[in-house]
Amino acid sequence: MTSQYDASSAYQFLTHTPESALRKMLISPQFTPVHFNMLFKVVRAGSESDFCEHFYKCDFPKTKFNAQEIGLKETFWEKCVAALNQHGILQPAQPQKIAA
Repeated sequence: MTSQYDASSAYQFLTHTPESALRKMLISPQFTPVHFNMLFKVVRAGSESDFCEHFYKCDFPKTKFNAQEIGLKETFWEKCVAALNQHGILQPAQPQKIAA
């Protein structure tokens, strides 16, 4: 599901946009403040390549999640992709060029 998107460009947008602006943009009835906090735990847990790996595998870094966050883990990435797509943050992945 997530491999069709460029996680790197999403990471760049998330790290270079003020958090307050991102909160206003992303938080909705479907993507709650709890979802937002989870997203930023993943963003802050490591490097861009770490974020991309978690995004594509739909898993999470080894970090502490509260009870509300743990309850959302199964549907988190689906809702995250929907929220990022809704605001044009996710770009289609570019096909890999094969060296001749």
